[in-house]
Amino acid sequence: MRTPDSTSPGSPGATTLGRYRILERLGEGGVGVVYHAEDPRLERSVALKVLREDVLPDEAARVRFRAEARALARLMHPNIATLFDLDAEDGRDFLVLEFVAGESLASVMTEGALPEQRARVIATEIARALAAAHEQGIVHRDLKPSNVVMTPRGHAKVLDFGLARFIARGDTDTTGHGIKAGQSLSGTVPYMAPEQIQDGAVDARTDLYALGVLLFEMIAGRRPFPGNDLVSLLYRIVNEPAPLLREARPGASTELEQIVHRCLEKSPDRRFADAEALIRALRNEGPDRAAPAAPATAGGRDRIRSIAVLPFENRSGDPGQEFFADGMTDALITGLAQIGALRVISRTSAMRFKGARVPLPEIARELRVDALVEGSAIQSGSQVRISVQLIDAASDSSLWARSYDRDLADILTLQSEVARDIAGEIKIQLTPAEQSRLTARAPVNPAAHVAYLQGRFLWNRWDTESLKQSLASFEQALAADPNYALAFAGLADSYSVLGNTNALPPGEAYPLAKQAAERGLAIDASLAELHASLAYARKFHDWDWPRVERGLLRALELNPGYATARRWYAQFLSQMARPDEALAEAQRALELDPLSLIIHTAVGDVLFYARRYEESVEYYRRSIEMDPSFSPGHTDLARSLEMLGEHDEAIREFLMGIGAAVPVNPDRTKLSPGTVASASPVNPDRTKLSSRTVASAPPPSTGLAILYARAGHTDDAETMMRAVHDLARERFVSPYGIASYYAVTGQNSVALDWLERAFASRDGAMGLIKVHPRLDGLRGEPRFRDLLAKMRLDT
Repeated sequence: MRTPDSTSPGSPGATTLGRYRILERLGEGGVGVVYHAEDPRLERSVALKVLREDVLPDEAARVRFRAEARALARLMHPNIATLFDLDAEDGRDFLVLEFVAGESLASVMTEGALPEQRARVIATEIARALAAAHEQGIVHRDLKPSNVVMTPRGHAKVLDFGLARFIARGDTDTTGHGIKAGQSLSGTVPYMAPEQIQDGAVDARTDLYALGVLLFEMIAGRRPFPGNDLVSLLYRIVNEPAPLLREARPGASTELEQIVHRCLEKSPDRRFADAEALIRALRNEGPDRAAPAAPATAGGRDRIRSIAVLPFENRSGDPGQEFFADGMTDALITGLAQIGALRVISRTSAMRFKGARVPLPEIARELRVDALVEGSAIQSGSQVRISVQLIDAASDSSLWARSYDRDLADILTLQSEVARDIAGEIKIQLTPAEQSRLTARAPVNPAAHVAYLQGRFLWNRWDTESLKQSLASFEQALAADPNYALAFAGLADSYSVLGNTNALPPGEAYPLAKQAAERGLAIDASLAELHASLAYARKFHDWDWPRVERGLLRALELNPGYATARRWYAQFLSQMARPDEALAEAQRALELDPLSLIIHTAVGDVLFYARRYEESVEYYRRSIEMDPSFSPGHTDLARSLEMLGEHDEAIREFLMGIGAAVPVNPDRTKLSPGTVASASPVNPDRTKLSSRTVASAPPPSTGLAILYARAGHTDDAETMMRAVHDLARERFVSPYGIASYYAVTGQNSVALDWLERAFASRDGAMGLIKVHPRLDGLRGEPRFRDLLAKMRLDT
């Protein structure tokens, strides 16, 4: 440890240890001093535990401890703080641990006894941590309130698994109780089991005794054997029966009293057999239950019919592995969404909580779900470990948790297994078809799957450059495994979005998207994503409407919770002039993805094409309220305001949407494309737009030219259209958009010329000609009716 003034390790003047920058001292325990530090390489907070010199007195002890540390590092569970590394500098050994924000259970209990239900939830989460450790053959040995941290979301995380055995024999930790133990003791005396005191023998049931002490203390506000006199305390733990919980807390339930009493039995054989048995008792399940559990946890699974998978935590410590955690989140959402009886919140809404420190009940209320799934993921070489926890939204209690270790080649099997396990926990009966879809899949090439996850990570950014980069990742996946069907779905989606945004000409983008989807379906016809992607490309390019509908319905049959396919189907129905069906599908998509900006605009679009302009405005405004920088929200709102005759406001909204200069003009009459806005937003109460400083005229846009024309700014409209025609000589510009301008300005013959060009170039926007109100002036024209017939939209 290097310090500015050459102070000793662990002193207040110290600033670094190895590569870690010390931020603050957190406390001291039986093993050493704990610091909050920063890892500059990975840009994350960590906890450093600097071991006392006598903890590892010789090389043999160091070798043994490193072997133990390797075992401890394998513990990855939502309720366990992860050990990242063991290192040394200048003869000083230290552990690098996950930094867990929050306050210790000891601090929480200084405010007094906890409500019984809250104590039960905390005890269940601690028991889950113990179960995961015991499965790996690791006993905590020193469970106490200061080794449990309550996170900002109110969940328990257990620290320092297995470290008590390395405390020097002559200085047993009795932090907070003023006790010095004898030479043979290792741990914190008030929480020690009788066998730990008598002969030092410990096993999993020793930890259950300590948890019984914790549970007693949470409910009663004191330990079962209080006091600081060492000799008296040791004698009472070994020889005296533990007091009944209701003697210390008269209002406690008989059921919980029986659970605590069984944990505190003198003989390990009379305690619960293992942590899972204790969990069942706390939840009133199975033969080990000691008494009826609280209503919030008992039977909670039976009423769970909606669920949200929160973004998985990247537990690798490497920001470059973020794509893997996101990929596992997506995979679990996709797996669960295939269960028709379960409403599963889609990725977009779930990802809005990535990195957010929001209490889980609040998230559940916002998403309107019965349960939440939290998880973490780590990939190391060819090995994968994920930990998953199911949380009841009503009681904020853990219903189930499990860790999975697999080879990366078995990742698809793992994804299906987790989805099946959760379905089993919440008592949902799977249909034979759902069982089949969630059946284990064949092993995958690890390199192909990692490249696929990287591609999806880039695709989800939804900007042109990232979409083009995603193509390279999907191609890399297929180079590793030419039969990896998911990678073809990724290719198809990337090409389709590039075509839809005109980043690639439609005549180039959509055929490539179709080709990729068809090749993927030839490999695996059970993937809903491929059916939806093929239908999407056909909608924009082939205009084979019956095949488009069949493809979207097949996707929804395979995955009823696939919100994107449901949105696409709603938009298809809207284009087919089936507004009632379209609105029902759009609202269902919004139920699946309630925080999705694009689905809010999709509902608005369905209402817009149904000529319900005022209702559409509300959905567009909601998307802007959620994200003032969301461009489609502003431009689509502008279109509805145009139809409502609010032309000046429509122009301002459109300019906000494209990031161009917003005119500053209090009388709201003279609007020009070259006016420069101030840094403050126009009409902040209506749009809540964040500060946006712009200093340039708007780019060529047929949409803006139409708005200028509607507002009577003819010169501005004509200037804009000259810029559009100039641009069209350099790259693809939608002929449909140009036709719309001439239709709005009453130049029907020119408009029809451009619509025929749009038809010839397979302009994807042509699918809207049956319903778009801007083309209403053309509907009596024979050439327009001929186009409808060619497009097979005349019925």
